[in-house]
Amino acid sequence: MIVIIGLGTAGVYATRWITQLNREEEITIIEKHAYESYSPCGIPLIFEESGDFNVLKHPFPRTKRINVLLNHEAIKVDPENKIVRVRDIEKNTEKEIGYDKLLFAAGADPLVPPIKNAREYLGNGVFVVKTLEDADLIKKFIGEKNVKSVAVIGAGAIGLEMAHSMLVNGIKVHVFEMFPQVFPRALDPDMADIVAKFIMGLGIELHLSSRVDEIVVENGKIKGIVSSGKTYECESVILATGVVPNTKILDGIVKMERNFILVNERMETSRKDIFAAGDCVLVKSFINGDPVAIQLATTAAKQGIVAGINMAGKDATYSGALGAFVSTIGSLEVAAVGFTETYLKDKVEVVSARARALDKPDYAGGEEIILKVVAEKSTGKILGAQALGKKASSKIDIISMAMKKGSTAMDLSSVEISYCPAVSELYDVVNMAGDLLLRRLNPENYKF
Repeated sequence: MIVIIGLGTAGVYATRWITQLNREEEITIIEKHAYESYSPCGIPLIFEESGDFNVLKHPFPRTKRINVLLNHEAIKVDPENKIVRVRDIEKNTEKEIGYDKLLFAAGADPLVPPIKNAREYLGNGVFVVKTLEDADLIKKFIGEKNVKSVAVIGAGAIGLEMAHSMLVNGIKVHVFEMFPQVFPRALDPDMADIVAKFIMGLGIELHLSSRVDEIVVENGKIKGIVSSGKTYECESVILATGVVPNTKILDGIVKMERNFILVNERMETSRKDIFAAGDCVLVKSFINGDPVAIQLATTAAKQGIVAGINMAGKDATYSGALGAFVSTIGSLEVAAVGFTETYLKDKVEVVSARARALDKPDYAGGEEIILKVVAEKSTGKILGAQALGKKASSKIDIISMAMKKGSTAMDLSSVEISYCPAVSELYDVVNMAGDLLLRRLNPENYKF
C-alpha cells in the first residue's frame, strides 16, 4: 500500500507514474480540499476573465486501486508502525491507514507576515492567494463591498499578477515591497527597474523599500495600511509575501531545514520508506548543489515523477533545480532561470551581458525583447538568465536547456535558431547575448 498526502502537482504526477509502472499497486491519497487537483497559478488569469474558478479544477482519473479521500487531513504519522492518522474534516472522525511507502506532498501555505491586524482580519478584508476558496473569498468581498482600492503586499509573481487583475477590474492598486525592487529573488536590479516602470505605466502605485507595519481598521472595516510612517487608503489587502512549508506533522520524524524537508536525489527523506516532493522540500540546485526551495509547478511535477518511479520499485534520480519560471503582467512577459548576478556576486566572479532586440522584424510587427545572461568569468559557463518582453519564456527555455548541458557563452553565440520573418528575427537575441558575453569574457579577441 502506498499512501500519498496531498493531491497537488507532485502528488498527481507521482500517482500517474506509480500506476503506469505497477498497475497492481494500491494507492490511498489524502487530500484536505473538497475537490481534486487544480491550477492555482491560473487564479490571477481567471480574475481578469470569466471569474469562474471552477474551470481550474482537474478531475483526477480513478481506478479500482486508487482511493482518494477528499475533505481528509493527515494529522499524525507513525513511522515505526507505518501508520498515518487521518481526520475526516466534514464528519470530524478519525481513522488510521497503514502504508508500505509514504509520499508527503502537502505543499506550502501562504505566509501571513507579522503585520498588525493581518491575521485577525484574514478572510474578512485581508486575503492570501492559494486555493480556490481564497479566490472565491476575494471575488465575493470585492463584489459585495464594492471595493475601489486594494493594497497588495509583495511584488513577486503572485503579488504583481494579482495587482494587475485588480487593475483590470477597475480597482485602484497600491503594491508594497520591502525590498528595493520587484521580483527580488528572480531579477537583477537593472531588469527589475524595467518591470517597475512598466507596472507604474499601467497606473499601479508601486512602493519599493516599503515595509508594511499595520493594516488600519475602523469599525471592523479595512481603511488603509501604514508603511514607513505614512498611511495609504485601501479597502482590502492581498498578502503575497511568500510561503511556509506545510510540514508540521513530520517534525521530529524526518530531517528538515527551515521547516523544509531534506531529500536526496531519489526524493527520499531521512526516514526509510518516506518520500517527499513539491513545495515542502529542499532540493539541490542543479548549478552548484546548494539546497534550494523552489515553489514552481514544473519542479513539483518532476520531483513527483522521480518519487513515483522509485516508490514503484524502479530507479530514478532528480538532477537538481534550475528554477525556470515565467510570469505575465498584462502584456509583459517576465521570465528567468538560474541565479541572478546579485546572488552570485559574493560566490563566484561573473560577467553579464544584456541584449535588446525585436522578436521579429519591425516590418512584421516585431516587439522588443530584453535578455540578460550571467556567466562564470573563468569558464564562460552560463549560470543564469532573465528575459522581458515578447516571447521571453521561449528564450529562457533555450537557455534552461543550455544550462542543463553545461553550455557556455560560445554555445549561445553559435547555436542555430530557426528564422522566418513572420515569427522570428535573423539575429536572435540569444545569439546577440552570447556575442556580447564573449566580448566581455575575451576582450582581446574582439578589438575592432
